[in-house]
Amino acid sequence: MILLDDQIISPILVKSLQELDVPVFKQSNRPEMPDALQIMDAEGFFSTIDEHQKLLTNSESCLALLESYAPNIVQNRWAKQLKDKGMFRQLLTKMYPDYFYKVVNLEELYKIPVEEIPFPVVIKPSKGYSSVGVYKVKSAEEWREALHKLSVDMLFIKNMYDNEVINGESILIEQWVFGEEYAVDSYYDQDGNPVILNIFKHVFKDEYDTSDRIYYTSKQVIEEIYDDLLTFMHKFREIVPLKNFPLHFEVRKHNQTIIPIEMNPLRFAGAGTTDLGYHAYGCNVYKHYFQGTSPDWEAVLRQMDQSLYGFFCAEIPMDLSQNLIKSIDHQSFKEQFNQILEYREIQATNDRMFAVVFFKNETMEELFQLLQMDLRPFIALKEMEQSRER
Repeated sequence: MILLDDQIISPILVKSLQELDVPVFKQSNRPEMPDALQIMDAEGFFSTIDEHQKLLTNSESCLALLESYAPNIVQNRWAKQLKDKGMFRQLLTKMYPDYFYKVVNLEELYKIPVEEIPFPVVIKPSKGYSSVGVYKVKSAEEWREALHKLSVDMLFIKNMYDNEVINGESILIEQWVFGEEYAVDSYYDQDGNPVILNIFKHVFKDEYDTSDRIYYTSKQVIEEIYDDLLTFMHKFREIVPLKNFPLHFEVRKHNQTIIPIEMNPLRFAGAGTTDLGYHAYGCNVYKHYFQGTSPDWEAVLRQMDQSLYGFFCAEIPMDLSQNLIKSIDHQSFKEQFNQILEYREIQATNDRMFAVVFFKNETMEELFQLLQMDLRPFIALKEMEQSRER
């Protein structure tokens, strides 16, 4: 069963739902959605969910539906524990007793004595999405500026995201975890065994960058972290007894230690970016989850070449109002990539993303060039009223 937000939807997901005949409850009613999907009404859909039911969403906005229609099912209880980053950190104290974190509201955030903060830290909404409102603060001198930026972000997104997706009323302060960052699509099967479906590596343009612009995968990426991730999933299962439960989570590896950054329940990588695994090594996460299967990772690694496979999330900069956007020059933007595997134009009222690009590169230098790209030249703004009057 799947809760579907069709603002941003993967064509691979739609095709898979048709082939598997998965029951669907839609959050909106876009007319171009295929009639072949097994669409159910709310009563029929939510009344059939029990603790053994496989449930998936394609967007964090769907968590609000679960809370509204089926607040007491175990999937919703687990989802709330993991989605709220403060509650998630509390769960993890059994595994990481020395990890610093603190949950406060915005008013309290401004009152915390700066000398009590063990810099470097990260501040972010306890309920968050993507990199919105996430700031690394290296020292006391940067503290006030970071608080101002966070407050501005919360104003920008106030009417854009549901409270179940981003909620700035509660702020998490936590220690900055050094090391390389990885994103994982996974699930726990009906017996609670962990299954890894995708492994991506997160790259940043500088030490302050927290954006989700580029993730990539390769044979080397999978080999360097797979065993550590599987070990972590087994240990986490001892804290939260998940079953038939999909997860997208991010970790950092430092000195042979895996530290989780966040766990996103009941979904895979957002905005259809999980499909990078499909392009890189043929992994259909939707079919694996609903059919209870796993990739043959030994075969995957034997067959992969040495190329880098990535996705690029192209977003309108936070300081540009979406209401001022006249058009996007998609053709010129496409020309910045050496080899495009799939280009998806995005038109969503509740997201700043205007395209997701799946691409293939041969070197890290090519990838870092994309990471540094300024997107403003591809965005045309509407003329201001006063300009037309002149």
